[in-house]
Amino acid sequence: MHATMTNQTVPPPGGELDLSACIGLYPKPGCGTAPQSSGDRGGAMQIAVFGILIAALAVIGVRIARSIIARDRAIDAELKSNE
Repeated sequence: MHATMTNQTVPPPGGELDLSACIGLYPKPGCGTAPQSSGDRGGAMQIAVFGILIAALAVIGVRIARSIIARDRAIDAELKSNE
């Protein structure tokens, strides 16, 4: 068996995009190919991981905000009881 590799950084021939525009540090829009499986760059699994990361950051932010509010209320209650 012989596996064939396809180049995913250069657009297929015959397109309106100049091939020299795809060579560089950052890929230009239109270069490359569309994701073929969910694990490819821009596929469903990559989008799901991004969503999970954003949700986790939101949960962490809410927990920090709630603990700061609880701490401030405890400090206010302690200062009022000392007066």
